[in-house]
Amino acid sequence: MIGPQRVVRSPDGGYPPPDGIGPDTVWFAEGTAADETWAVGFPAPDAEVRAARAWVATARVTAAAVRAAAADRSAVLVPGDGALAGLVRLTLPDAVPAGPEVPAVVVETTGTEAGILHALAAVRPGGCVLLAARPLHPTVRLPTYYAVHRPGVRVLPTRWADATVDIPDPLVPWALAHLTPDRPGRSIAPGAWYRLVARPPASASADRRVPGP
Repeated sequence: MIGPQRVVRSPDGGYPPPDGIGPDTVWFAEGTAADETWAVGFPAPDAEVRAARAWVATARVTAAAVRAAAADRSAVLVPGDGALAGLVRLTLPDAVPAGPEVPAVVVETTGTEAGILHALAAVRPGGCVLLAARPLHPTVRLPTYYAVHRPGVRVLPTRWADATVDIPDPLVPWALAHLTPDRPGRSIAPGAWYRLVARPPASASADRRVPGP
């Protein structure tokens, strides 16, 4: 596995390959609506299966961190239109709509400055923001006093999990089904780009409440 790495959309709507990467690598970009996102590369063949397993494994690691941070059945917000956000929502057990309650935990999956600022603004005082995606930039401008220190918000990272072992997981077919070519009509091949996207039903809610242990 190579990455995660920051990628920026080119004028034609695709992503240019990172510099210095071998031609046998298939790249998978997190399918957010932003012009920049993060991507992970896997060697062919079977790159798509390895990518799906890695996204699922990372979602499960993130969901475990959510359960640890929301042990009192507090409301949890998982915003985002990418596959990681969708998988985290699917992975949270016995999830029910959180309603109007301000979330105690917000899971940030985009890695963008806007996403991080949104998470800090959405979480309640004393709550926790989980950075499930690698930030796209080494530094971002944050109102650390008003958004972190004064309200007592915790900001914690979760790790990327490269699931290389073939462990059956019911979410892997979901991830594979949400894999789309970056440019329609291109078959999967070394050097190609693919996006992992989330298409939740219109009735699905991004707000979740998770049970305590």
